[in-house]
Amino acid sequence: IPSWDLPEGAMESGADEQQAASGGECRVVHGDFAMVVQMVLAGAAGLTLLVKRWREPQPKRPLLVWFMDCSKQGVAMGMQHFVNVFLAIALAHSEGKAGECIWYITNFSITVFCGLIILTMYMKLHRWLVDRYQLRWLRSGEYGNPVDCRIWFVQTVYWVIICCVEKLLVASLVILPFHGVIDEVIAPIEEPIRQYPKTELVLVMILLPAMLNAFFAWVIDNLIKDPDAHVHHGEHNEFKDSEAEMELRIGRAHLASV
Repeated sequence: IPSWDLPEGAMESGADEQQAASGGECRVVHGDFAMVVQMVLAGAAGLTLLVKRWREPQPKRPLLVWFMDCSKQGVAMGMQHFVNVFLAIALAHSEGKAGECIWYITNFSITVFCGLIILTMYMKLHRWLVDRYQLRWLRSGEYGNPVDCRIWFVQTVYWVIICCVEKLLVASLVILPFHGVIDEVIAPIEEPIRQYPKTELVLVMILLPAMLNAFFAWVIDNLIKDPDAHVHHGEHNEFKDSEAEMELRIGRAHLASV
C-alpha cells in the first residue's frame, strides 16, 4: 500500500483550517449548539403562552381547550420555523453579502409583522365565512362539547396550511423582490459580530426571536381562541347563579308558609 510522508504539522494545520472554516460563520442549523438554541427558543414561546394563561381574565378557558389552542399554534410555529430556516439558507447562499443568521432574523421579523397583518385580516374573513355557512368544525377555538379531538386535528391542519401560505406569500411579495436591497442593509449590521458566530447565533436565535415570538404568540392566541368563550362561560355561570337564587327563594317561601 503506497504511503506519502507529509511535512511535520501539515495534518494539524489542515485540521485547524478545516475547523476555522466550519466554525467561522454563524449557521442556523449547524452543530449541537444551534440545536440547543432552537430548543430554548421553542421553550420561550411556550413560557409566553403560560404567562398569558396566568394573566387571562376570569373566567378562563378550560385547561384542555387552552392546551388545544396552544398546541395548534405550536405546530404551526414549528412549521413556520422550518420555512424560515429554509428561506434563510436559500437567501444567504444566493448572490449577497449577508450570512444565514442575519437573514434568519430579518426574514423572521418581516414575516412576523407582515404576517400578523395578513392573519388578522384573514381571521376576520374566516369567522364571517364560518358563521355565514355554519362551518362548525372550522370555528376556531371551539372543539365541541364534549371536546372532540377530530375537530382539533382538522383545525390544526387548516391553521398550519394558512400560516405556511402566509409565510410564502410574504416571502414572494416582499422578501424575494427586495432581496438585494435588504441584503445591502443587513450586511453592514452583521459585520461587527460576524467573527463571533456563537454570539451572533444567540442574538438572532434567542434574544431577538424570543421577543418577537412572545409578541407573535400573544397576538395569535387572541386570534385563534374562541372569542365568545368568556361569554359562553359567563352565561353558564349566570344561569347557575340564577337557578341557585330561585331555589333559595323557593326555600324561603316554604319556610315562611310553615
